[in-house]
Amino acid sequence: MNKNHFICLICFQIIFVVSCGRAREVSRLPDRATGPFEERLKDGWRVHAVSFEGEMTNPFDSATQATFQGDADGVEGEFSFEDRNDSAIVDYRIDFYLNLMLGMAPINYLNEGEGIWAFDSSIQTLWFYDFPDTLTFVVDYDADTLQQWHSNVLINDASLGEDINVRLDIELRK
Repeated sequence: MNKNHFICLICFQIIFVVSCGRAREVSRLPDRATGPFEERLKDGWRVHAVSFEGEMTNPFDSATQATFQGDADGVEGEFSFEDRNDSAIVDYRIDFYLNLMLGMAPINYLNEGEGIWAFDSSIQTLWFYDFPDTLTFVVDYDADTLQQWHSNVLINDASLGEDINVRLDIELRK
């Protein structure tokens, strides 16, 4: 085999491998679930991934606002739903780190508790009442093995010097 044929063969193999790798990266969502959402919740769900976005006072120039977005690190947590004494109970834990801006220490977001939950199917919204807190999650995608929810939360960390509003996009799996 001459040198030109060999180089063409190598280039073709590289292109093939790269294109196959990209095809595998495109994840297809499972089919949407049918039947009552509430019953599906009782199977229990694990927090798989969290992405975030928001805006805050720029810590390096307080006269400006800084936007941030990214994928959380060290994601852990779960949601367990059950009926207990005629009440719909949720036991939940969400724990992860947000890297808001380069040069800042990561912020740990931890929220856990047990409370009553309710779901409004007309607006696809799930509420957790854990006195004195109320958490709200909008259900963006509902499948038998995958849930995608989002929530707007207030993060209070002493290192920030302010409370910041953050949108969290949460992916849950069984």
